[in-house]
Amino acid sequence: MRSLNTGHPRRSISKELTDKCSGQVEYVMGMYALLFVLVMALVSLQILQYKADSDIAEDALAASCLAALDIDPYRYGLDHELVINDPAHAREIFEEALRGNMCLEADMSPCEEEASYIAGKVDIDDFRIYLVEGDSVTEYTVSEYGITESTGTYGNVKTPSGLAVRSAGAYAKISFDTYGIFGVRIRACKEAYAEMLGKTGP
Repeated sequence: MRSLNTGHPRRSISKELTDKCSGQVEYVMGMYALLFVLVMALVSLQILQYKADSDIAEDALAASCLAALDIDPYRYGLDHELVINDPAHAREIFEEALRGNMCLEADMSPCEEEASYIAGKVDIDDFRIYLVEGDSVTEYTVSEYGITESTGTYGNVKTPSGLAVRSAGAYAKISFDTYGIFGVRIRACKEAYAEMLGKTGP
């Protein structure tokens, strides 16, 4: 008597389900791995862009501080002393230079036609002029409300950022909203000190 079960043995249903589930798990894991790589690449690009924008802001601020060093050329030609006669005017020069270097409107907000990293107005939090005469250093803190003057000894006076004052210089600190990772707005603060070296110290 011949057996009716003479063909190939049937594949186990449980084995087919196991193979199918295994393939689906590999597919899902692959998709998650690809998604993770894409997110990491996006974050890296955002960080690089944020670093580039930060460098641009720092360079613009440093250049504006340098522009504010409105040295009296007659006095320098006479006795080689670096003197800024009008600290208030120096701040005006700084603000004008900052608007040009950071593409800002008169109210310190970013120009609309420029693709800017600045999200709102730029605030000048601190601006100071330093003058050195002999062993004395005079600090002028210039705000929109007026000028505050203080005096210290050469070698002991430092800017708020911790740099020693050696000659006539300008210090500034600004803050503004900028775009962080994934477009989140964060507050950025930048400070710079520019100094014009001539005759230094007593």
